[in-house]
Amino acid sequence: DNIPRDAKEHLASPVAGSASPLQETPKNIDDIELPFPWSDEELQEVFRKFDADKDGEVHKDDLPAMLQYIGARKALEDVKRIANSQTNYATLNFEEFLEFMSKFREFDVERLREEFKQADTDGSGFLDFDELHHLLHQLGYAPTAQSSLEAMQEIDADGNGEVSLLEFEGLREYLRKTEGMTKDDVEELRILYDKSTGRSSGDREPVAEEIWRVTMYLGYSVPLNEIQEIAKQVDSDGNNDISFSEMLKLIRRVREEEKADMVEVLSQHGSNPAALPIEDLGLALSDLGYFVSEEVVFEILDVLGAQENEDSLTLDELANFMRRYRLTEGFTQEELDELGDTFQKESRGPNSALRTLDVGRVLRWYGFSRTVQQVQNLVKWIDFDCSGELELTEFLKLMRRMYQDEAKARYSVFDSFANKHTGEIPASAVPCALTRLYGAEPNPEFVEVALDKVASDVASGKQERRKSNASETPLVGEETENTIEATPLSYLNRVNFENFFKHYRQLVVDEIHANAGYSPAEVSHLRMTFASYDKDGSGTVERAELAKLLGEFFPDSTKSKKGQQQIQEAVAQVDRDGNGELDFNEFLFLMRKCDDARDANDLQLELQVVKECEFSAEEVEGWRQIFTQNADRRGELPSETVVELLGNLVELTLEVVDDITRMVQEVHPEGREVARFPQFLTLVKQLTQNNYAYVNDLAARALVRGQGGKDAKR
Repeated sequence: DNIPRDAKEHLASPVAGSASPLQETPKNIDDIELPFPWSDEELQEVFRKFDADKDGEVHKDDLPAMLQYIGARKALEDVKRIANSQTNYATLNFEEFLEFMSKFREFDVERLREEFKQADTDGSGFLDFDELHHLLHQLGYAPTAQSSLEAMQEIDADGNGEVSLLEFEGLREYLRKTEGMTKDDVEELRILYDKSTGRSSGDREPVAEEIWRVTMYLGYSVPLNEIQEIAKQVDSDGNNDISFSEMLKLIRRVREEEKADMVEVLSQHGSNPAALPIEDLGLALSDLGYFVSEEVVFEILDVLGAQENEDSLTLDELANFMRRYRLTEGFTQEELDELGDTFQKESRGPNSALRTLDVGRVLRWYGFSRTVQQVQNLVKWIDFDCSGELELTEFLKLMRRMYQDEAKARYSVFDSFANKHTGEIPASAVPCALTRLYGAEPNPEFVEVALDKVASDVASGKQERRKSNASETPLVGEETENTIEATPLSYLNRVNFENFFKHYRQLVVDEIHANAGYSPAEVSHLRMTFASYDKDGSGTVERAELAKLLGEFFPDSTKSKKGQQQIQEAVAQVDRDGNGELDFNEFLFLMRKCDDARDANDLQLELQVVKECEFSAEEVEGWRQIFTQNADRRGELPSETVVELLGNLVELTLEVVDDITRMVQEVHPEGREVARFPQFLTLVKQLTQNNYAYVNDLAARALVRGQGGKDAKR
């Protein structure tokens, strides 16, 4: 009764010709008759899908994929053998496909009997849970222990905790229809699917890009192009939209491919292809596309308890590790508690949620500097119900993405500097690596402090042991850590570099807190600007100089009486000693107040413009991406850039350039030749509403060329 409506409909239809699981099971397994599991409708659907040219035939090469689509095992060589024994032609019509499925079923049943017998070690004719779960994985299924248990409870009619061959076949059918997922899995996916359809224009079914966002939300590391390829394979009607049942198939394929990747990773690390050394777990996770800190690794291992071998993980243990990783969003319990406390302090409103400006402020607190438009993009990415706010669960997923993206960039930078033979980078190259990562030269003092801490950790053996949350008892040598003279490291391997970055990043974040939330790169730029107005080099900017400086950064505010009054109030608040001059730190906090006020005004104006122009949420999101990619550091789009963007579609005559410049000035409240995002939306509406220079027609033609003529209307 707890199964959601789609899953219930998916599971309710009986299998044609199936026998009741209550019937007495013959003692001889060979005498048990197993029903044919696929209905005519299912076989017709998969045939239509793979009949790409609609000529009433499918190619033999497509048979393995067709079997996978309907949840059957695909044994490539056996499929070829069966198909070739049936016909010498390269294609099959529908009747021949039905004949192939009948022969494949006979082969599959005989293979299943033998595998069941081998798993039934005591010859009782039944399998207990451990034997059952092991056999399912051996057969190529990838259910979790929970989904296997749920399926067993659903099928085990007599409740004896054992499964006969007939019941096992019913269990396989159950897993096939649920795509190997638990009821909770299906329920969560149903909610996310419904939210995705609500995001779409006209509440249509989502497309592959939106399902990719679902997989990212769930914590899978799968590139968009792979999701698009899988979507093509599960899209039964070929309309490019993904139904709920198709999404279940897609998520199952994601899980199966990750399991295959895990098998590959196990074979690449250590001498035993069936076991992953604990010391290689971090590298293995990065091979899978996940970047996990050492503290998280050890905490998850502690929670999971004892392994078969304390020094390695089996495939099942690695899969359990990944499930725990997703459950914790890749954070330690201490980190989760801290993030939760921060959320409680910053959230507001009746829903206790974070709004855009709140999200930007929290991101800055954790060292992630983003413009208000970039924050809007992030909120849209994670905000499935389009509320414009983030609840705690959504906030944690956003923070996971931020740290994962940062770690991915960090790994890439390390690899670019590392020696291919030793896997190490010189300590002298660390500042250059940080410059590439942060976009600004690092603080030399911070680099030195962090390197010293890494050397101390190595000397005390901290990185050579596993820390247990259950015990903080110092190990031998750790007691005398302060007495150990650490030798400076000349080279850093990846583990050393990650440890260095942890120490360095904390110093940077502390500095960001002291610098009004500005990143090192932003501070560097602001310092140069400040110095250019500090004519006498006194380290302060006087009121007269300050007015000119603010005029450069916030020209709109300085041109209105209300804006001037707001700036005067802000100056009074940050001028702690009241001497009428601002030092650099006071200047930073003034800039933060002005930035926040401007961002708040932009968001309010955006809501007004969207309502007036009747843009859909999908349209606003698309235009926001274009704006964010082309705006300058002040969050403005100069008229020259607007002209350049339009030049990709229309012929740029002098008249067109003059017209665009004039239109930009007209939409700006102060008549400047720049557009912030609300003015950009207004400009877009004017251009498209009037079909200026035939821009709509030219854009449609460009879309057709870009998509090869397919689905251009979308």
